[in-house]
Amino acid sequence: MALHRGPRLLDFTKTPPHLQFNKYVLTGYRPVSTTPDCLRSLFYMHNELGNIYSHGALPIIYITLLCYPAVQQAAMLAYILLSAYGIYCATTAHTNFLRLRAFVWQALFRVSLFLFRVYGKGVGSPDSLRLFVIMDALAVLGGLVNVIQIPERFSPGLFDNWGNSHQIMHVMVVCSIVYLHWGTMEDLAWIKTFQCPAG
Repeated sequence: MALHRGPRLLDFTKTPPHLQFNKYVLTGYRPVSTTPDCLRSLFYMHNELGNIYSHGALPIIYITLLCYPAVQQAAMLAYILLSAYGIYCATTAHTNFLRLRAFVWQALFRVSLFLFRVYGKGVGSPDSLRLFVIMDALAVLGGLVNVIQIPERFSPGLFDNWGNSHQIMHVMVVCSIVYLHWGTMEDLAWIKTFQCPAG
């Protein structure tokens, strides 16, 4: 995906400290760039190109797969606030571990909803719970791969451009979103036939 020649790329030691988050990715860092330079970086090889394009896949998945289910406003507000807090913590964290930890609140929120369903206090399709558990397992596994920095930890420099832990995490998160879609579709099909208990 190199449509034109980019600027001279930096190695890890010459990269600004705020971009030094993976000591096993040794080369291919973009220099500090202007907005036009950042846009041009979409068309030359560097170690963030796979990450950029995997982020770009999310809007396509959103448009293709998303349904707009009726959701309790309080649950949605809580999730939005927890997400905002998670994003704030992730963007201000100085280590991969702290970035991953920023999303614990979201996970705890989802686990609490799962527990309501498992113990009969919540409702939803019996088949969707398995899909949501797989969704979270993929997201957590992707986060752990990113924090542990595998495979580049074992072969520094080999995975600088393709196949590094950050890219693996992106792929796993996209797969996680697919399971979210399938689980939501199960719940939407189920809710068409569900009647709230009287009383």
